[in-house]
Amino acid sequence: MKYQVIYSDSRGSADFGWFKARYTFSFGQYHNPQRMGFGALRVFNDSSIAVGKGFPEHPHENFEIITLQFQGDLEHTDISGTRNIRANMVQAISAGTGVTHSDVNISDKEARQFQIWIQPNVINVLPKSELAQFNTSDWQNKWKVLVGPIEEKQWPLAIYQNAYLSRGAFAKGNEPTYKFKKSGNGIYLMIISGEIQFDEYQLSDRDSIMLSDTLSVSFECITDADIFIIEVPV
Repeated sequence: MKYQVIYSDSRGSADFGWFKARYTFSFGQYHNPQRMGFGALRVFNDSSIAVGKGFPEHPHENFEIITLQFQGDLEHTDISGTRNIRANMVQAISAGTGVTHSDVNISDKEARQFQIWIQPNVINVLPKSELAQFNTSDWQNKWKVLVGPIEEKQWPLAIYQNAYLSRGAFAKGNEPTYKFKKSGNGIYLMIISGEIQFDEYQLSDRDSIMLSDTLSVSFECITDADIFIIEVPV
């Protein structure tokens, strides 16, 4: 097993007043040659958008773009029209040959989200955009796959890559195990909140681990812990 721990305060950052973000991997003005991605995972941004602010229409192509919304209400416009992305919703866009989209925080509180970009295993597909609502009970003391490969036809949201995005919220004292879906994949594990013990490391909110060369990973929950895992080809 190979792994690397990334502490929350070692991430890149951006602060434009209305938009704030922490970047795990090189993005925008943050460039770290040691953090250019993890296998097919290229971008992991932990961001917030101020009330009434947002991004005007802008283009993307040949990326799988996933948004996990934690707080606030984003008015999102793309090829599927205009719709709202609220807490516990997940959006998956396959940009393919090209999409444009915009996002505006129309709620009365800061909008908080993770945005993930994954390189596809098929390029220049017909673009698509999907949105799914989840409940917190969906991942209580178990792993819930939110997004999976399109060819498997069984996941709430689907992308063009052999990748799986899962969430699990486990009670203090639990020792959950995540089993890889495909050999040759690695995982990026992000602690949304709480504390865990992994090997010799005690990790907490927004700390993360990049891990490969194994078929499963286990850890102990020192407190209640909300965990997000991205399994991707490495």
